[in-house]
Amino acid sequence: APVDPKMLTGNWKAMRPDGSEFKLNMTDDGKFTWSFSLKGQQAHEFGGTYAVEENVLVLERKDGGSLLAEITPDSSGKFNFRMVGAPESDNGLDFSK
Repeated sequence: APVDPKMLTGNWKAMRPDGSEFKLNMTDDGKFTWSFSLKGQQAHEFGGTYAVEENVLVLERKDGGSLLAEITPDSSGKFNFRMVGAPESDNGLDFSK
């Protein structure tokens, strides 16, 4: 189902059971910042612009490269972020504000 891009604006966070932490900030002017720290290590960050096509979120890094993910919102305002082409066993990340 198509995702309303306005629903994605704001500061989001997700955690994996192994302690890895992810933060995603998306603004209403189409910019994003993504930061992550794997298992308590130092955080890494990058940013750029984003676009939404149907239920696919495209994060274009300003230094090159992109992430494509299927977005599945739930009724509580959260969403699941699952990389396009990920194996069936990958449950993706569950982001909440």
